[in-house]
Amino acid sequence: MLDPCSHQTLLQALSGLYSCIGRVNLDLDELQVLHQAEHPEEVGRTYRYSEYLTAHADELGHISELYLEHLMPQELKNLYLSGRESFELTLPDSAVKFFFYHEQAQESKAEYDWAYLYIARNNSKESDLLRTITNEYLFKSCDYFVYIDPFRDTYVTFAASTGGTPVPPPSGESYSQEVVRYARSYVPEDEQEKAIREMTTPRIISELNRKGSHVFYCGVNEPGRGYTRKRIEYRYCDSNHTAILLIRTDVTDQWNEEQARVAKLQQALELAYTDLLTKVLNKIGFVTKAEQYLGQLKALNHSKVESSTALLFLDLDNFKQVNDTLGHQVGDQVLQEVARILKQSVKPEDLIGRYGGDEFVIVFKQVRNLKVLEELSHKILSAVVALDYHTQDGIELSCSLGAALAPQDGTDLHQLLYIADQRLYSAKRRGKNMAMLEDLPEHETANEPLNTQA
Repeated sequence: MLDPCSHQTLLQALSGLYSCIGRVNLDLDELQVLHQAEHPEEVGRTYRYSEYLTAHADELGHISELYLEHLMPQELKNLYLSGRESFELTLPDSAVKFFFYHEQAQESKAEYDWAYLYIARNNSKESDLLRTITNEYLFKSCDYFVYIDPFRDTYVTFAASTGGTPVPPPSGESYSQEVVRYARSYVPEDEQEKAIREMTTPRIISELNRKGSHVFYCGVNEPGRGYTRKRIEYRYCDSNHTAILLIRTDVTDQWNEEQARVAKLQQALELAYTDLLTKVLNKIGFVTKAEQYLGQLKALNHSKVESSTALLFLDLDNFKQVNDTLGHQVGDQVLQEVARILKQSVKPEDLIGRYGGDEFVIVFKQVRNLKVLEELSHKILSAVVALDYHTQDGIELSCSLGAALAPQDGTDLHQLLYIADQRLYSAKRRGKNMAMLEDLPEHETANEPLNTQA
């Protein structure tokens, strides 16, 4: 509180710091100008406070209409009656500072009559320097700052980049509506709902009360620049938690660097998972991706899915003789041809791996029934035989297949591999060039094979 005897001393001390000092009677909406550096002719005159503030808004750092509303007499009365002794509104080019001083008028029984109003503005050099620093450093990354009144659902954009990025209007009577409009206009469609959800006032307040800040990331389509990545942060900007500060920061460069790094790691991983000869997955790659997929099936309760997943184990018949007779170079060509056949037999989402030597494995992610799997097996058997690699002893190249189904035979990869492998060697024992897709009924004998031979 200010001592009434110190008014003149205080005025002299502050006149060198502030461009305008006034004494405001909030009850009467009157302003007595005590000091006015830019308009000295006003000193000693009395004005209607609300009209004076509106007329000088541009001089006070381009105060927006919503800020003016907060500086009107009734708002200041409410602040004073709440127990506040002072508050400060800082803008890029100035600071508006209010000190409340209670001075009871003898002829009046009002709780207060007077408050001192101090309006501070930076001089032109300081303002230019501040603007230069702001533009050079701050707005290279920060797009804008927004003051939000969550209880009135209003907002004011009090500092924004001039670099072309979409910014909210200077002020608005509905923050909630502006969030939706802005997201629909500039946020990519697949990120819009998330952005709107994260920017709603209840969500913001919940996160601020829980963690002290609320941060999330989303994309923004900027004219002339395309897709950019933004960091959106909310914080309380007053101790009473009646105002929220929104800061949007451009993190596109960092995001692009991270995406490039992830892409390189993915390329390296894919290379590590790829068999160099056949260009299908190697054993490690197949096992890793097959386990990931089967894990997803378990999480989705695969028993409710109408189709099955089939694991097919393939082993070439007579490959050693072909390799020994025709040479390893021809053997490598055979393996490459078999990989090509398998690639033509599957859908893009299916998995193919070279399990080792002349063994291949396939995961058909969706097989409607056993008949479909039989047709796929016939196609593979026929295509391998059609490769027509003959040895000098008349030995022909073919393959044998064994299958396991998920979830019928289980959902564990090693269990499915074991079952498919057992059925594969059952096919080999029974004459090769055939597919064993399920176990034989107990009454069947080796003379009555389940044969899908082409």
